[in-house]
Amino acid sequence: MTDLQPRTLLPATLERPDAQAVWTPSRSFTWAELEERSRRVANGLVAEGIGPLESWGLLARNTVEWAELSIGNGRAGARYVPLNWHLTVPELTELLLDSGSKLLVCSAELEANGRAAAAAAGIDTVIVLGEPYEAWLASMPDDPLPDGPLGVPMQYTGGTTGRSKGVIRSDTQATASRMAAAMSAWGTLVGMPTDSHALLCTPAYHAVGGALLRTALARGNDLAILDGWDPETVLSTIEARHIGATVMVPTQFIRLLKEDVATRTRHDLSSLQWVLHTAAPCPAWVKHEMIDWFGPVIVELYGSSEGIGPVIATSTEWLERPGTVGKATAALELFVVDENGDDLPPGEIGTIYAKRRDGTPTYHGDPEKTAAMVRADGRFTVGDLGWLDDDGFLFLADRRVDLILSGGTNIYPAEIEAALSRHPEVADVAVFGIPHPEWGQEIKAVVEPVSGRSPTADELIDFLRGDLASFKLPRSIDIVESLPRESSGKLRKHLLRNPYWE
Repeated sequence: MTDLQPRTLLPATLERPDAQAVWTPSRSFTWAELEERSRRVANGLVAEGIGPLESWGLLARNTVEWAELSIGNGRAGARYVPLNWHLTVPELTELLLDSGSKLLVCSAELEANGRAAAAAAGIDTVIVLGEPYEAWLASMPDDPLPDGPLGVPMQYTGGTTGRSKGVIRSDTQATASRMAAAMSAWGTLVGMPTDSHALLCTPAYHAVGGALLRTALARGNDLAILDGWDPETVLSTIEARHIGATVMVPTQFIRLLKEDVATRTRHDLSSLQWVLHTAAPCPAWVKHEMIDWFGPVIVELYGSSEGIGPVIATSTEWLERPGTVGKATAALELFVVDENGDDLPPGEIGTIYAKRRDGTPTYHGDPEKTAAMVRADGRFTVGDLGWLDDDGFLFLADRRVDLILSGGTNIYPAEIEAALSRHPEVADVAVFGIPHPEWGQEIKAVVEPVSGRSPTADELIDFLRGDLASFKLPRSIDIVESLPRESSGKLRKHLLRNPYWE
């Protein structure tokens, strides 16, 4: 006879069932309510014909239901596909088709796109959060399922350089009854506090946002969820709810730092113990100022959906080695290799490879892309460039696809972007190479100004003189209303660069 899952999987439910588990400004649930609703979600997935390791799509902004849907998916042994709600109908359709999703759950404001994508992907059942979802949930039994594989997300790569790819990780082997231990393991690797109030203010569809959500609940940390990014709201929530742990991205850091002094200083942020940042390079000036403001609680994570990581740098480690993204955790080994595949000594720039001790990831349904990523010895890469120091700390140069080769010289856009971001009238910036008949490539910058400001290209180039060598200066700068950056912090730079190369 197959063992049943325990009715209660989250330790906090046994300890304080009536305490608040998850909160949003409009709705909250206790631990007991979260547990019950997750059991109903699990039964609902089974009733919709979704078996172990089968997929379904989740298209929603940050809402309270993300918690129960994630836990319920774990109970059902399924693979939920977190969908970026910025995507177009054709892009959503492609992910639903590629993943083989059999069901779509979406929020009401995304229903039109969700239904259109589901129809194009041949999905008959779309459940809309709100009254339809509540009726569906209420119709499902509140019984534990037989124990089986733990359901996990099938995370798609960000698509910042082209087509997104579904990743099947090698570190997700566990049973549903072991959910709490399995979901909290990430927190141990990245140094997340074990006893603190957590805040999700980055998208739940993003890998690190989902990891924060699952880890907090598995550890019994109550979780506040905010939809959208507003510096004043984030700071006031940290103060009011005594937040100890959260995740941000460098663009959010920059927007916080460019708030007026009154906004920055009116809130008590002393509860913060751990603020993880990831998703994009963080300029050195931003890191220094955030550590000065928040204290030595800033932790950097370098990683990828494929499992290159976590690589972690604490504030102390970064201050001792400015620019490092950290050192590999016990989960993996790092290597830097040249174009011939030979290992490079410390200090030399090459392609970063990783080897996971729990196995090698694969791309869902795409053995050719998997083969291009993975070497015969199990090492794999996502194409980032960098170097290791003598102590094994990793430093990034850039992504190979972003590298600019001009007149035979390698130029790293991240360095120029960091310099431009210091300008007080620059809110965001992207730098990339465009064709040049003589040099091969020349440097192009696109700038999003701070609201109400209008810097000129000449002013911005003059600002860089003295900080950057002349060959690193952009040859042209465009000023645009906004850059195509996801709310996860990732820049879809190929949308800016590709037209010049087509």
